[in-house]
Amino acid sequence: MPKPTLARTVLSLLTLALLPGAAQAATIKVATVSPLSGSLAPIGTEVRRGAELAIEAKVRTFKSQGYDLVLAPFDDQASATRAGAIARDILADSAVVGVVGALNSSVSNVLAGAFEPARLATVSPASTNDALTTHNWSSFSRVVAPDRAQAVAAATYLQEEVGAKSVFVVSDNTAYGNGLATALQTNLKRRSIALSGYAGASDPAGIAAAVKRVTEAGPDVVYYGGTDDIGAALVKALRAAGVKAVFMGGDGLDSPSFAQRAGSSATGVVYSTGFGPVSAYSGSEVFARQYQAKYKAAPSGVAMMAYDATNALLSAMNTTLKPGGALPTRAQVSSAVRKVNFAACVNKSALLCDSISGPVAFDTSGERMRSRVLVMRLGADAKASIVTIKTVTADSLR
Repeated sequence: MPKPTLARTVLSLLTLALLPGAAQAATIKVATVSPLSGSLAPIGTEVRRGAELAIEAKVRTFKSQGYDLVLAPFDDQASATRAGAIARDILADSAVVGVVGALNSSVSNVLAGAFEPARLATVSPASTNDALTTHNWSSFSRVVAPDRAQAVAAATYLQEEVGAKSVFVVSDNTAYGNGLATALQTNLKRRSIALSGYAGASDPAGIAAAVKRVTEAGPDVVYYGGTDDIGAALVKALRAAGVKAVFMGGDGLDSPSFAQRAGSSATGVVYSTGFGPVSAYSGSEVFARQYQAKYKAAPSGVAMMAYDATNALLSAMNTTLKPGGALPTRAQVSSAVRKVNFAACVNKSALLCDSISGPVAFDTSGERMRSRVLVMRLGADAKASIVTIKTVTADSLR
């Protein structure tokens, strides 16, 4: 065999470089941040799954442009104290140009603050605390309605449908729970509904103390701001103590795990939510079918919102891609997110939509321009039915 010459070697390398698929694709990542372990893992996993479906649907599109699209899930265990380390890990990976998360508002607050100097685009599918869009962050946006929108819907329902005269408010002491509880109290006052008491409850001792105070106050309604794990324990304790007051909460209760944990005590529970049943949205049929096939379970509203949040990021990223596989800058993606404008799907059996939850566009604070708040009631079969729907705009909440 003749000895290869330098010229022949160079020619061979050039030929290989020109072969289809020979070029090395650049890796571009979308990170998710949500609880994947601990008591909120069931709903936190929905965030990862919704993002995963959106990414899988766009892998070929990105590949055709020279990019390997990859999901990078992070487990925050619903802990704001873990968020700082997670933010540092994400920022250190230059391939991450967008983040979907977090589930908990307290975690989103830490992440968004850490990401803002780097202009790393973050779109939350579930963090509702009002303060998150008051910091003039240019890189944080959300697709879910804020607490103040839920509070308006909840207080209106309690006044017009329940005829409540007094409400006892309980928070789980998280940023989310406190924000929702505060917003609800403001709206109760506007409607001249008496606040019969307020308590924080984040552990068994706190729940027991809250139940004692509720029993003594005798309110028409117990309103709970917080996540489904504490909420389930609270409503079970209230019912065991003989409290028959209407139990209402926010979208922290909009999770299959709430009904499972609460058991028979979940019957009659009412909650406001920016999520709701996936079947209530146009364009949901294909998404629900694909989710069921992949995960052997029905999707929750959180999974749907995570899917929409991820698509907003992917759309923004796609507008910034350049030939040759160079990664877009984080600032470019953040800027592009604020220009996203998805129309609503009009056909439930249409091809998989970019936005299932309705039109998606953001104002200058990162708030969704238009969203819906649903009031739901759980039946004896643990299935929720829609009581009423309120459409809210970002302008109306200022």
